[in-house]
Parts: sequence; structure tokens; C-alpha cells
Amino acid sequence: MIEGGSEKNVSGSRVEGVKFELETVTPLFLGGADPRGEPELRAASIRGALRFWLRALLGGFTGDDIQGLESLRKAESEIFGSTQVGASRLTVRVLAPGKPTTQPFRVLPHSTSKTFKASAIKPGERFYVHIAPRPPHVYVPSIAWAATLLLLLLGGLGKRARRGFGSLALRRVQGELPFPIPDYSSPESFPELLSLTIEKAQKERTAFAQSLPIANSSLSNPPRFPVLHDEYAKILFCRYPFKTWDQAMESFWSLLRSNGYRDNPVFGFAGRQGRQASPLHLRVLRCSDGYHVLLTAFRVRFHHTQPPWKIMQKFLDECGNKYGGVWVIGGDIEW
Repeated sequence: MIEGGSEKNVSGSRVEGVKFELETVTPLFLGGADPRGEPELRAASIRGALRFWLRALLGGFTGDDIQGLESLRKAESEIFGSTQVGASRLTVRVLAPGKPTTQPFRVLPHSTSKTFKASAIKPGERFYVHIAPRPPHVYVPSIAWAATLLLLLLGGLGKRARRGFGSLALRRVQGELPFPIPDYSSPESFPELLSLTIEKAQKERTAFAQSLPIANSSLSNPPRFPVLHDEYAKILFCRYPFKTWDQAMESFWSLLRSNGYRDNPVFGFAGRQGRQASPLHLRVLRCSDGYHVLLTAFRVRFHHTQPPWKIMQKFLDECGNKYGGVWVIGGDIEW
């Protein structure tokens, strides 16, 4: 028990809270209370993204069978709360120095026929995200910090985040974290530092799961949901620098929409056959020498027929050859 018996024995670091200074790298399509109104910076959107990366991290331990899914729900509720456990252990607040600048951007930059635009928060806008324990809790579990860094390093926010929009840069951290933070300014050291951060996050995941305790279980092949696991996830950092964020995205889209990959179901789809979210996440990083492409792919079970994963492997290999790719994880396993 911790400080007066108010805490369970959950692995964590005793910090009052951490403030992350973030900067938009690509346009951020983030809907507000009025979906048709101007984009807004909302804590609810950040909490939703944190849940995704927490599940991706925890799933590598809990597995995805019936027991594993129950363990996953138990572990997730320890962080974000539930009707059985109570309120979330942490609070998430968004702080901005003023109203962010917005302007219209094309939502589908690859399409020659669908040229409509939507209002988005412009690249270069700065804001803060403050994460702290919710009283009477006195610390934020380390697994929550792990999920936060995975979101900030691998993910994005808002509509079309898996296609490069809503990429964020971590500019400063006020407070102490139990994790190394990769140096964005150095494209040479970034892949290795990112790999070390992921390894640290996976160790914290194991410690957190064992503290509950929940059992380690197996994964289906492929898993039912995205899992940050060496066999079912690949991360590729591309060392070739682009001068602008839109050049990086246009080059990626040009390759993805070429004849070898265009409309292949392995990249996700929406239509008469249903909807399948893309298992490929594009993130644009701004480093000291320009903008870089970071790709994260999850091999996951589709709702109906399984797609040709060898096409995803081929696409990642081609990106690596074309843009000087360095594997962070998953490079030694063929899909």
C-alpha cells in the first residue's frame, strides 16, 4: 500500500504530473464539440489515442484469447477507469496560449477528383498536454507514460492520422519521466533511441501486468487487434530528408497509389465490402536536416478474408530502398 493505503500496488513513478509541449508538424483535423465547426484541441481526443497505444502495448503480454481480452480490460480499467473500478487514475488537460490558427487543407491530397478541403490546425502551432494523477491517487503508473510516448513518437491525432495528418513533435517536457526520449534533431541516432524507448516500454508493461496480477497469454496469428510485438509489428524510419512536410506526404502517397499497391485491401478499405482501418500508420518527423517518414505497420486480423501481407512487406521494403530505411523493429521477420 502507498501513502495512507489509497493506492494499489501498481507499477508507477511518483510524479505530480508532466507537461508536454507539442507542435503540429502536419495539418491537424481534430473535430470539436461541433463536428462541422472549427477544429479544437480536446482532451477527449488525446485520451482516445492513449487508449489505442496502451492496448497495443499491453496486448503483447495479455494475448488476445478470451482470458487475454479479459486481462486487457482489467489492465486498461486500472488506468482509465470503469464502472467497476471507478474514475480514471489520471487527468488529461490541453493548454494552449491562444486559439490555434486554422486554414483549409485537402483531406485527400492523392486524389485528382476529390479535391475538397476541411479546416485544420496549421503546422507549427504549439500547445501543451498536462497529465497528472487524479486525487486521491498520488502517481501516474509508468505504463501510462509508456503509452503517452508511443503516441507522441509513433502516432498522431485526429482524422487521417494514419496517413500522416496530425503528426506532432515533442518539443519539451516539464517534469520527470521514467523513459529516455529520442532526440528528434538527430536522424542518425533517432532509430536506435526509439528502439530503446520501445524496449523500456515493454519492460514497464510486464512489470505493470505482473503487479495487478494478470497472466501472460498467447496471441492469435495474426492478432485480433494491433499489438506492438516483434512478430506482428514493423517500424521503419526513413533517413532521406524532405524539405517540407507536404513533400514527404506527397512522395509517400505517390508510392502508395502506384499500380503495384493502389487499392490493395492490405492498406485498409471502405466500401460495399465494409470498412477496415488501415494497419499502416504514417508519421512525419521534423529533424535537423528536414522532414522524415516514419512507418508503423501492424499485422492484424481483418474482419473477413485476410489480405496479402506480402504486399505490405513489399511496400515497406520499397520505402526502405527508396528513402534509406532503417528498421526499428520487425526487420528480421518476413510477412
